[in-house]
Amino acid sequence: MGVKSPYWKWWVCCLLLCASTINYMDRMTLASVSRRMIDELHLSKADYGMVEQYFGYAFACGAILFGLIVDKVSTRWLYPTILMLWSLMGILTGFAGDTGLIGSGLAAIWSPLQGITGWSQVLGSLLLCRTMLGFFESGHWPCGLQTTQRLLDPKDWAFGNSVLQSGVSIGAIITPFIVAAMLTSEPGSWRLPFVVVGLVGLVWVAAWIITVRDTPAVTNAGDGQPKLPWRSSVASLLADHRFWLLTIVVCCINGTWSMYRVWLPLALQDKTGLAFTEAQTLGRILPAYYLLTDIGCLAAGAATIALHKRGASILNARRWVFTICSLMVMPAMILPLLGRGEISIPGVPGLYAAMGVLALMAAGSLGVFPCYYAFTQDLSKQHIGLVTGLLSFVAWVIPSSLQKPLGAHIDKTGSYDLAFQVGSFPMIFAAILLWLFWDLGWFRGKRRAAHA
Repeated sequence: MGVKSPYWKWWVCCLLLCASTINYMDRMTLASVSRRMIDELHLSKADYGMVEQYFGYAFACGAILFGLIVDKVSTRWLYPTILMLWSLMGILTGFAGDTGLIGSGLAAIWSPLQGITGWSQVLGSLLLCRTMLGFFESGHWPCGLQTTQRLLDPKDWAFGNSVLQSGVSIGAIITPFIVAAMLTSEPGSWRLPFVVVGLVGLVWVAAWIITVRDTPAVTNAGDGQPKLPWRSSVASLLADHRFWLLTIVVCCINGTWSMYRVWLPLALQDKTGLAFTEAQTLGRILPAYYLLTDIGCLAAGAATIALHKRGASILNARRWVFTICSLMVMPAMILPLLGRGEISIPGVPGLYAAMGVLALMAAGSLGVFPCYYAFTQDLSKQHIGLVTGLLSFVAWVIPSSLQKPLGAHIDKTGSYDLAFQVGSFPMIFAAILLWLFWDLGWFRGKRRAAHA
């Protein structure tokens, strides 16, 4: 592949990890300040859910566009350009609803649409910033997955993807600390973290350009082999049953992950639930939760390699790890009940039981992603951007559509229980589908037997 040394390729993977970290820092800042922002901007939970909904819609549209671009354009310049643009959108989020020059500019941009949508300038400017953030952030995954696919051997894809994905956890771990350090009792103190986090991306841009400047095998689109035309590639994907299987799988796993990402910070501070303070939530619970997601993600990638070395096929190693992680998420359905003491585990205090369940769902909810990405890389070696884009579109459109209705339900009932109940089952359903339908060996065996 033209890489410089066996160690160099893992340095590139570390850069991918850092890109994922920055990607998620921009995303998690909103969740970390959501309570203050909702109160100060006078938003409802349905408004907050709508902001996340449109973020997801934009992410879905951007995933297809950047998925197509990354198959044709060098990531040497595409990757840092995308990262700079989403960082800018993150910075501008800190000025949404502000009366200063930048905030007024955002409001002016939204003004022509206000009469059509009926949304206030405050909500509209916030929607504008987060929608564009979602659009540009979507380019990260096609670029990152194309890089790991070209850089690593297939047996190492799951572990390389776990390094890439673990940046999500690192970003989620450190962001609450950064936010908590900047929050004061003064109104509007929630705005500064958006600016600071957005500026972090500039350092990564410089590091990426320096690292890949002499490595065309990693950054150039294509691998020197003739490619099918775009239409033929799409037709080939749509004819592959595994593509349709993965559309269901990714909706299941991303739906669960997104639901907990959006609503967990608010649910932890819910007075009818666990009732932690803002300081406890940002300074202890969320960092610990996302630390465990990182451990689960890296452990999942390492476990696939270990199972393969012990004799399991690469396919079955991925499926076993995916299934175990899915089972770890299922107890999330009883988390609010444990927190309120409505059910109990004999000999275990309710708070400790709730924290144990939270730890399990943390490790399992991100551990499925490295395996999923490895499955996507099996579909196409030449058009990984196209595969990633199409699947990401489905993964974000469908789960994102649930965010606003869920917010309206929370406004009406004051309870976050439904988020935990709905999110606990999709992953195990996806695991069952992967066992039954990925290679269709059992189905083909029955057909052969019937013909015989």
